[in-house]
Amino acid sequence: MGLFDISIKKELPSTLSKQEFLEELKTSLIQDKEYETKLDKSSLEIEKLHLDTLLKYNCKITLDKQKKATSFHLEGQLHDTLVLTILIILAILLTYGIGVVLVILYTYLQKKKATKFINEILDKYETIKKSN
Repeated sequence: MGLFDISIKKELPSTLSKQEFLEELKTSLIQDKEYETKLDKSSLEIEKLHLDTLLKYNCKITLDKQKKATSFHLEGQLHDTLVLTILIILAILLTYGIGVVLVILYTYLQKKKATKFINEILDKYETIKKSN
């Protein structure tokens, strides 16, 4: 895991099957856009996904169903590392290194925004399932 990669582990109530939950999560993450997806029995992989950010992440979501709860694990690897490398090199050359701080801060804030987006989706799912 890199510094700007996303990792979320959470316990969710097990009201739906793994396949149904992954289908619902896929539709809420993709939001009418075209992404490469791979859906298995207990995992979902989405390539170059915008998690309400400008940066792209390669996300892998796995579920492990237990008796009382479902263990949710998301790993999001930052895809735009080449773009960030070029921006850092330009920031060093053009701003004598001060711009590097801005690029790193921007990337860190994008990571926080993506994490918050995923947690909001999971919280909505939990509240909907608890009310039913």
